Amino acid sequence: MRSIVYSSTQTRPITDTELAQILAVGREKNTALGVTGILAHKEENCLGILEGDDETVAARFEQVRADPRHTNVRVLADESVGQRSFPDWSMAFQPLDPLLQQVPGFSDLFAPDHALDPSAGVTRARALLEWFRKHPLAPLTSRTAEADEAPRTRAINGAITALHDGGVTRFTLEVAAERAGMSVAELQEVFPSEPALLAATVERWTQAISAPLVPLIAEKGTVAFLHALLAAQAEEPGLMELLAASLASAADPTADGADYHRSTYRRFRQMIRDGLAADVRDGREPGTMDPIRGAQQLLALHDGLRLQALLTADTDLVDAFDRAATRMRRGWSEQYEQPSWWDVPVEGTR
Repeated sequence: MRSIVYSSTQTRPITDTELAQILAVGREKNTALGVTGILAHKEENCLGILEGDDETVAARFEQVRADPRHTNVRVLADESVGQRSFPDWSMAFQPLDPLLQQVPGFSDLFAPDHALDPSAGVTRARALLEWFRKHPLAPLTSRTAEADEAPRTRAINGAITALHDGGVTRFTLEVAAERAGMSVAELQEVFPSEPALLAATVERWTQAISAPLVPLIAEKGTVAFLHALLAAQAEEPGLMELLAASLASAADPTADGADYHRSTYRRFRQMIRDGLAADVRDGREPGTMDPIRGAQQLLALHDGLRLQALLTADTDLVDAFDRAATRMRRGWSEQYEQPSWWDVPVEGTR
């Protein structure tokens, strides 16, 4: 098994849309090849880690090096490893975390006129790998915060870590507090109840996954966005379990947090409706498709397949969505006709 750590500078700062495409395409390529790793990004600077079979990682890195958007590509470490450091993610993403600035030698990694001593480069790369290993959920939990927000951020990060490792059924405030390095009393000062903490955790976790992909709606269309979103969610079964539990509890309007979860779901549904309306306007989808009906159908796929993936071991979430969405879109091109096969004969009409 091989691990390559590299840095690169984009020829120009990439747009949100370009970043969304890089993540969507990169995740699909890496998943198909059995490659895992991390992409950290800020403005025009990138830091990447690729791990997997020797030849596959080498070929994948050459694709990165050949990408015309990259310049100043530097291999910081190229080593044989006994096991993966990031087995859960085909391409985890995070903005370059401010804490990374504390890694010795990090600040000069991207200087175009700075010649790296090979041994120093390996030292830096190992320091970076060690940082990521010590912060395995950094792509989900990293966030800058004002001093008065720090306790909330720590509590939410602890909850994400607890849910990622143990799932919803084993989650308690005590476990979240332990993972956050807080006492239960300190945690309850910012989140007095478990539903309050879980509601904030759902918001943070879903935003960390979905926000970088939203520009795909305007560039490639709503179906492409949902495809990329499901590919990212498939690597976070803890999040899918949390979403299912949250929506189930929200079915009871009197439950704590029900209003919040219902409101969040309605906003997501509206985003899909608006995206489909724009798709029709821009010619990506046919005018015979009603965006309201189309959103119902897409969300039935999105939500239903996530539930199937939680309950069955043989559901390929992304492939199943692609197959169903492809057939659905063909149907959108036709005028809807009320089917007759559902008619139930009434006595005396035969």
